[in-house]
Amino acid sequence: MQAIFNSGTSSVMLNGVPGKVVHCKRGVWQGDPLSPLLFVLAADLLQSIINKAKDLGLPKLPIPLQCSSDFPILQYADDTLIIMEGCAAQLFTLKALLHSFSESTGLKVNFQKSMMVPINVSLEKLNHLARAFGCSTRNLPFTYLGLPLGLTKPKVEEFMLLLVNVREDCYAPPYIYHWLGDYNW
Repeated sequence: MQAIFNSGTSSVMLNGVPGKVVHCKRGVWQGDPLSPLLFVLAADLLQSIINKAKDLGLPKLPIPLQCSSDFPILQYADDTLIIMEGCAAQLFTLKALLHSFSESTGLKVNFQKSMMVPINVSLEKLNHLARAFGCSTRNLPFTYLGLPLGLTKPKVEEFMLLLVNVREDCYAPPYIYHWLGDYNW
């Protein structure tokens, strides 16, 4: 793994002519086939750290889960969504776990780019928790990775931008758009 990681080179192509070769000292470049593997390893480590802490009774599950014993974490690319109870003790535990993850991987968590989205938490408590965590706040509903997130079932209209983007990127027979209601495609 170390040999693969250290053998990366890059160069800038200008008018079809490659420039000087630069040896990559850290990280991987965009499109590197090693990137997904490294992401999965890091994501699995974060899940394991938080699950082990959960088993020790540190963070508590926000709601009982029937289908999994894993702490609820959703990850895609460099986005991580952690669902937890709105409690200062839980938040400090999470921050300590994220610090431990950061120290063991070299990956840094940018708390200023992080956000807290409340469900049944007072505005005063939300502001207190966000200041303690060092992040911003946001309210539901909002769009996450192009999909609407909220407390109610989304309406078809909320998916329209996503459907327009899919239509531009993919071919589908015209009857599919008619079936979807053909919202002025």
